[in-house]
Amino acid sequence: MSIVKEEGILLRAHPYSESSRVLRFLTPGHGILAVMARGLRRQSSRGQGSLGTFDEAALEVSFRSHRELQTLRGFEVTRSRRGLGREVIRFWGASLVAELLLAHTLHEGDRKLYEGVSGALDRLQELPRPQVPAAILAAGWTVLDRAGLAPTLAACSRCGGDVTQKEGLFRFSTAEGGLLCGGCGEEGRGPRLGPGARRDLGELATGGIPAELRAADAHLRILEAFALHHLSPRRPFHAVELLHPLMSDSEGGSAKGP
Repeated sequence: MSIVKEEGILLRAHPYSESSRVLRFLTPGHGILAVMARGLRRQSSRGQGSLGTFDEAALEVSFRSHRELQTLRGFEVTRSRRGLGREVIRFWGASLVAELLLAHTLHEGDRKLYEGVSGALDRLQELPRPQVPAAILAAGWTVLDRAGLAPTLAACSRCGGDVTQKEGLFRFSTAEGGLLCGGCGEEGRGPRLGPGARRDLGELATGGIPAELRAADAHLRILEAFALHHLSPRRPFHAVELLHPLMSDSEGGSAKGP
């Protein structure tokens, strides 16, 4: 057994008993780290209270490499994200990020992923409400990108032909991993995207936030289908089901395709 000190973002907490919980953290050194917190009630030295979902903390863990569940010895909250709870769409957007990470079940550390997720959660908490749908989508694509699952958007996923400078509609194929040119997409399956939607998707897929995102709910459906196909989670993403009507409402009730 060794004592490990790690940074961690709390993704999920499950009750284990009246005084204990199982906590799952994203960490830069150990990927997804599951710990047992037995009767832990330590207050943060910064006065931020107990550890909440999506908070960031300095962790002290009793670690045994052959165990899936480690023991949490102590923590100090270093960044509170209670603001994510002030609006439902912000909270469920962060929950989608957590579901994507847990579906990938990262066993190795990834500092860039950790920093990307930390920054994405900060944006979800702090950005003005009109930008939140785009921030959710950008955060989701950031997770997939760092997992090695970025979509192919600069060339046809089948023949490799250039699609960046062409007008018209091009099909986005989840199964083939990205855009298909006009010829390859004739018999494909998936939504057809015009130039504006392709530009927005390209920006979102690299973690950017388009200045004026249209059809956020349709973009969410693209992200959902892509993640379900390539991550193969045991069940559909619960957060997506709750986000669909919120994304539509953010567009004045419009749910049209890109």
